[in-house]
Amino acid sequence: MGTTGLLPPARVLLQHVLLPALAPAALVGLTFTPVEVFGCVGRGLLAVGVTLGATLAACATTAMGARARARQDSTSSERWLLSTLILLLPVALLFA
Repeated sequence: MGTTGLLPPARVLLQHVLLPALAPAALVGLTFTPVEVFGCVGRGLLAVGVTLGATLAACATTAMGARARARQDSTSSERWLLSTLILLLPVALLFA
C-alpha cells in the first residue's frame, strides 16, 4: 500500500519526528516544573539524565543513518539524520 502526495506515512513521522521530540519536550517540561516538586539537585540530575539518554540515542541514530547511507538509501539516511538532529536539541537546551 503506497502513499499519495508528499506526506510520509504515519509510522515514519512517529518514528523519526515525534518519538525523538519527546526528549526536548521533557527537558522543556522539566524547566517549567516548580523547584518544590523535585528540588534543585533533582531537577539538575533529571535534566542531565534526559540529555545523556538523548545523546546516546543520537549516537544510535547516527549509526543507523550511516548504514543507510552505505546502502545508498538516501531517503532513510535523511530521516535518521533528522532524528539525530532532534535528539541533539536537549544538549543545546542544557548548555544554552
